Amino acid sequence: MQRIHITTSSLIASLCSIFLVGFLGLDVACGTTTDRPPVLEKSLILLLPQNPLGTLQRPQVVFNHDLHTSTLREYGQTECTACHITEETTSSGKVGVFRFPKTAVDPANTTAFMKANHNECVSCHRKMRAEGRKSGPDIGMCGKCHVKTSPLQKTQWAWQPIFNYVAHAKHVSNMQTYKIGPEFSIVHGLNVDPASVAEGKRCELCHHVADEKTKKPVYKKDCENACGACHKAQDEKNVRSLKKVVHSACITCHMKTHEAIKKTGDIRSQRKWGPYDCKGCHGEHKAPTREEIQQLPRLVRGQKDVMDLSFSLPQDPLQTPPLPLVRMKAVPFNHKLHEPRAEFCSTCHHHSLEKCVNCHPLGADAKKGGGVSYERAYHTATAREACAGCHNTEKQKVTCAGCHSRRENELPQSSCQTCHKGPVNGNWPESAAISDVLDPQKAPEKIKIRTLQKEFEPVDFQHGKIIKRLIAISNQNPLSKWFHSGNQQTLCESCHHHTPPNAENIAPKCVSCHGKSFDPATLGRPGTLAAYHRQCMECHENMKQKPLSLECTKCHAEKGKGTATALTTGGIDHTKRP
Repeated sequence: MQRIHITTSSLIASLCSIFLVGFLGLDVACGTTTDRPPVLEKSLILLLPQNPLGTLQRPQVVFNHDLHTSTLREYGQTECTACHITEETTSSGKVGVFRFPKTAVDPANTTAFMKANHNECVSCHRKMRAEGRKSGPDIGMCGKCHVKTSPLQKTQWAWQPIFNYVAHAKHVSNMQTYKIGPEFSIVHGLNVDPASVAEGKRCELCHHVADEKTKKPVYKKDCENACGACHKAQDEKNVRSLKKVVHSACITCHMKTHEAIKKTGDIRSQRKWGPYDCKGCHGEHKAPTREEIQQLPRLVRGQKDVMDLSFSLPQDPLQTPPLPLVRMKAVPFNHKLHEPRAEFCSTCHHHSLEKCVNCHPLGADAKKGGGVSYERAYHTATAREACAGCHNTEKQKVTCAGCHSRRENELPQSSCQTCHKGPVNGNWPESAAISDVLDPQKAPEKIKIRTLQKEFEPVDFQHGKIIKRLIAISNQNPLSKWFHSGNQQTLCESCHHHTPPNAENIAPKCVSCHGKSFDPATLGRPGTLAAYHRQCMECHENMKQKPLSLECTKCHAEKGKGTATALTTGGIDHTKRP
């Protein structure tokens, strides 16, 4: 039999070797055999050597962890110790781990690692088979695990914060309900906070920092931070990686609480506690709505409700008189208003709950902030974490897409002063609503369109009704209300797209720019017929409005049968040149 060289290189778990890929976007490898179509399952772990010596004689193993844990659970085996070493002693004391295989072997010895893996897996298979149970393959059945020519595909977990406001509130509530005491400490040497135990919140279990003198983990109020602020992708000195810490801490706590509640016989409450299988955390999760988040207790960490964002620098000594290096006014930012509009703090504070300026300097620095400058951290239109990027995502939603679908990732200079208003010293300036009182000279109630009057009856376009609907949408949305700044003309620009933003001007008629015949010399300027249909149909499609694109007679009544039933007569003729 050919020798198979495989090392799992200190697998933190079959249970845990998939990291929080939902949060960090790491790859998960998934595979199938050649006689069936590829299936991208998200509970598969790819077992492969870390530093293989030479060419592998057999392909790596695609291991379905959840299938194994569910099978063991059916036979009454719920302890991770069935496969894993769950605790080991380090220089800082005992820590929770999920190591596989159990046998201590030299990671550089591929043959020893191969035998250790085979011994662990095959011995369990043989034991279950001897008990008359369905089990996995034995030695000699290599191809059952090492699938030859297995077409592996890499996929990414959809970005979903595994831990959000709802999950956090549920943890705090359960801590208080079941009075989790000091015995549930999952961090070695943690200085238990008596006040936290008395309140039942137990914040120190997850939020702790290293004491400067003792180097032991302690809890400091208003210094709560994200796990990733200290625990990085790889082990660093005495700080374990985020993967190891999160899996050992979360799963250990879940298992301890399951066991404690199980002893009370309260099976119903036991189901409320967290999972310890892969898909329980890494599966698809429904994002909480703003209404759900607003019902939760606010997370207070010493943050201000309203703050002024600016980069303070000394004055430029080369200028006479000296001028400040940063010349844009400060941006008033309503932090409290934004909180329920994110799934969790990490939506914006993606690495640490610090001020943006602590990581993003004025100039791009490759060592700090990933090379993203302070200005780009706010203005990158394609970045979800940036203000401009988040706003662009909001603008593509159904209620806004009618106007903004053609302006994707746009960052108009006219918006600068909307944000850079100057300091407000904690007093949030409310935005003015747009008035729904229309000037009949600028915004007639109805417009008659005769472009297709040879084939159809003229179209009675409900101009005023549509404007008032857009005004209502704008006034109901805090984002649009802020940027539209109470100006009707802003809404007019969505259709009259090259009209200067001047309230004194009356928007020109469409035919003024879009001639009745298409001119090949001006490819970017369609004819009247195309301009109307493109504008109207795109808006209806993006905003999910009827009539749909091919429902012609809903707008164009057949000749001789009067006006379309959905429309009314009257208004002014909008197809004659001024």
